[in-house]
Amino acid sequence: MPELSLSALNVVRAVAAHGSVSGAARALGYSQPAMSRQVAAAEKAAGQPLFVRGARGVRTTAAGELVARFAAETLAGLDRLSERLDELTHGPEVRVRVGAFPAANAALLPFALARALKQQPRLSFTLTEASSPQLVLQVISKRLDVAVVASGPGLPQPALEGLHIAPLSGGELMVAVPSGHTLAAVEGAVPVRELAHLPWIVGKGARDEPQFGAWPTLTDPHIAFRAKTWHSRFGLVAADLGICVVPDILAPVVPENITLVRVDDPNWLGRGIMAVTRNDATEAHEAVVRALREPPH
Repeated sequence: MPELSLSALNVVRAVAAHGSVSGAARALGYSQPAMSRQVAAAEKAAGQPLFVRGARGVRTTAAGELVARFAAETLAGLDRLSERLDELTHGPEVRVRVGAFPAANAALLPFALARALKQQPRLSFTLTEASSPQLVLQVISKRLDVAVVASGPGLPQPALEGLHIAPLSGGELMVAVPSGHTLAAVEGAVPVRELAHLPWIVGKGARDEPQFGAWPTLTDPHIAFRAKTWHSRFGLVAADLGICVVPDILAPVVPENITLVRVDDPNWLGRGIMAVTRNDATEAHEAVVRALREPPH
């Protein structure tokens, strides 16, 4: 059936999958009249009806089921052929499984992966977000190739024995305030005593997740709100309902109506961020680590 083109096969597959011409049209970017014409052309090429129209959409005939199944197999095979031809020209795609704690996953990791892709376009990634101890366990069990983890006071300490550790820049804590806040106008670092009586917006999550509570050395701080996600915390700060602790690695994605201020606190020892891999790391894994260690531009 030479008239049953690849375009027709794609249309039949989409209509069968969605159970309606309008749904398939939206998925393929056709107008509904154009989609109807495509279906009619496919049925003409097949020499028999492929769909039965009803009040609630369409259902496939026996011929429609046969063509839809053939279409799925044929189009998938052509996709694989395209991938193999691309590999012959550019080399095989290499998948790296990467994980990070939530704050790193929001800013540090995405920019690093973008840098890695500029150096090695054949890389692809799967991303995982979890607490640092969970990420380390996944590296050990070979479910992750690279993990970005945090270590320091107030955090559960991951077991890093036998792993390769690459220290990363960042890890400093800052405080987010509304841009109109008096602290936003302070030049230099804010003395920690200035934070003592302000309302705080803190994190909420599982016990082994970093909570980013009030400033770590404050005693008996006033907690105004608890929110799980950074989007929620930033919204509360922007509404001038409190201030919150923010790791400096989040600075590139902080909303414009929020100002990050540094804190002068001689009693705070700080935290560290590191990339963790197994000792059998491949060149692709090391490329991701190098990208994580590059300073942001």
